Amino acid sequence: MSNAVQDTPTTEATENVVSAGGIPHRKWFAAVVKRNTEKACREKLQELGYESYVATQEETRVWRNGERRKVERVIISTIIFVRATEQERIHTLKLGFINRYLTNKALPANDLGRHPIATIPDDQMQQLQFMLYNADAPVNFADMPLRLGDRVRITRGSLTGLEGNIIRNASTHYIVVNIDFLGSAMVNISLGDIERIV
Repeated sequence: MSNAVQDTPTTEATENVVSAGGIPHRKWFAAVVKRNTEKACREKLQELGYESYVATQEETRVWRNGERRKVERVIISTIIFVRATEQERIHTLKLGFINRYLTNKALPANDLGRHPIATIPDDQMQQLQFMLYNADAPVNFADMPLRLGDRVRITRGSLTGLEGNIIRNASTHYIVVNIDFLGSAMVNISLGDIERIV
C-alpha cells in the first residue's frame, strides 16, 4: 500500500479526495476493538493486507519465578490505528472484530446528527511512533489532549528531534505529543535536553 497520507483532518465533503493519478488517498483512522485484543486484531488486519498500528512500548517484566521477559505493553487501550481509503475503512467494519471508528466531535455534524469519521495527521502518527520506539522511560497516555506550555524540541538522547509541548506535574517535567481528538502521549524529560521552538 502507498505511504502517502493526508496531513490534515477531513470532513465528509473531502473524504474521497484522490491523488493526481486517480488513486484514493489513504488516511489514518482510529478503530475501536475489545480490550486486550488490540495486538491480535492488528495481526488479523496485517494478514489481510491492511496497514495497522497499535501504540505499544516494549518493557521488561519480572515474573514470580524471577524470570525477566520483554513484553509489548499497549499504551492506548482498545484503539488500533488503520491506514486506509474510505472504501477500505468501510470494508474493515465487515470483518467482525472492529466495533466502530472514532468520530471527530470538533467538526460539525451532518443532517443526521453524525460527526465525520476522525482522521489522524501523518505527522502526529510519526511523532507517536518515534516516541514509543525510542523512549527510555515509560510512556503514558492521557485521554484528554493537553495544551499547556511551550512548544519544544528534544536536543539530546534517544528522542533527539522529537517535538511536543512541555508540561509540569509537581517536580516532574514531561514532553507531550498530542493526537487530535484522542489524547496525549507523555514521557518524562530532563529540561536540559530540550530547546524552545520559537
